[in-house]
Amino acid sequence: MEGICYLNGVYVNGGEAIISASDRGFLYGDGLFETLRIYEGEVFLGDQHLVRLFRGASLLQIPIEKDALFYHQVFRNIIEKNLLNEGFLRLSLSRGVGKRGLLPRQCNDPVVMVVPFFSIPYGEESYSKGFTAVTIKNTRRNPFSPLSKLKTFNYLDNILAKMEAEERNAEEGLLLNVFGNLAGGTVSNLFVVKNRTLFTPTLNCGILNGITRQRVIQLALDKNIEVKETPLNSNQLYEAQEAFLTNSLMEIMPLIQVDGKSIGSGQPGPIARLLRNEYHKDIKNPRSL
Repeated sequence: MEGICYLNGVYVNGGEAIISASDRGFLYGDGLFETLRIYEGEVFLGDQHLVRLFRGASLLQIPIEKDALFYHQVFRNIIEKNLLNEGFLRLSLSRGVGKRGLLPRQCNDPVVMVVPFFSIPYGEESYSKGFTAVTIKNTRRNPFSPLSKLKTFNYLDNILAKMEAEERNAEEGLLLNVFGNLAGGTVSNLFVVKNRTLFTPTLNCGILNGITRQRVIQLALDKNIEVKETPLNSNQLYEAQEAFLTNSLMEIMPLIQVDGKSIGSGQPGPIARLLRNEYHKDIKNPRSL
């Protein structure tokens, strides 16, 4: 279903949205995006997503003239125009059209697009069963690159890794960094549980600091669950009592098997269930991070 989108000040049917063939987001992947979950007609954690977008734009030197209040109004308009109760929004920011070449010269008009989506690709069956994953062989994260910490249009590493995971009959692919440490999934952050302590790769491992990741860390601390951000290797994952993945759409997804090895009992674990329950409470009454 195509809905009504926002494109640089205009609300238009998705099939009629037009971006220049000279747009740098199209030509070079020169842009950023955010995926914002909608619950009962409301954006969840919108401020946190916008903070990350603004920080990324500052690093890439893409000018953003509008403030968070403007974007929140756009979100509200899209939700109302599409009667969107449950789903998500994709916010894309491209540097726009500029002089030919890699250097971003004469780029004065960034392109902002907000597109609605009317369903979530994860059902309750997934949470009750849990996900399987494989360690990706064909690419590695570079923790030295500032891009590893941004949600850019350049997602080819993730795409190749996701294709490999599908070829190996797994729902998610886990990427290693150049040091051989785990750096999260193609679309997710990773958590490992041992002795009621949560372990998750540190930001220095080359991971994206996911909005749901940040929220889960806070929820765990609120429940007196210790959290350690630290480099993790595959053996630590194989030996975990349970593990789970997070992102804004999947929320908290149990991870039951990696590389053909069962994690813990091979069933969704109690910490993942507890934190997902707390996460849903938070949706009803969100707090600041």
